Amino acid sequence: MVKSLIDGLSQFDLQLSDQVIQKELAFLDELLRWNQRINLTSIKNREEAIEKHLIDSLLLLPHLDEVENLIDLGSGGGLPGIPLAIASPLLQVASIDSVGKKINFQRHIKRFLSLENLQIIQSRAEELDQTSLETESFDLVVARAFTALEPLLELAEPWLKPGGRVVAMKGPGGDNELSSAAPMIVQNKFAEPLLFSYKLPFSQAERQLLILKKITS
Repeated sequence: MVKSLIDGLSQFDLQLSDQVIQKELAFLDELLRWNQRINLTSIKNREEAIEKHLIDSLLLLPHLDEVENLIDLGSGGGLPGIPLAIASPLLQVASIDSVGKKINFQRHIKRFLSLENLQIIQSRAEELDQTSLETESFDLVVARAFTALEPLLELAEPWLKPGGRVVAMKGPGGDNELSSAAPMIVQNKFAEPLLFSYKLPFSQAERQLLILKKITS
């Protein structure tokens, strides 16, 4: 299993320390263990989960240059926020979800892996209150299969620093949401979106990242 994670990441020129690899797999094993009792993920196979949960989340690492903090909206079982917090101990991660059992699992993981850089908040994204957060604004807002791009931008915009970015993690055809979101992009002063398409290393499942930067002036 270690080899699967290392080999999959190496296809994208990503390398993690042995300690980080072990922590990533410990997180995944706890996710699958808890999933036997409560519904955290539809994926039950460990090899598939390594690819579609860990590797897919960690492919955001090249987009974290100069990012000090991020907020993960609708994080579910903690994806992609927890794998990123494990891989980048200096990165401050706020993980937001409304479902109590998923938040309880994330709190367990924070204790289990001693993730001091992870803040976990139970809230609907549209009801998120500034007083519950440790910071006013974020360099990055990420969301993985959370909602369509247009409502995501509306939810994300208040939490972005000037020049901050939204990263929407999508399956194939995610770019089709760009046309319907065009008015929201202009209204909230985002630059022209960047689109990154890739395939996961083993299943060849198609993924897309839609990245939108907040214009500073």
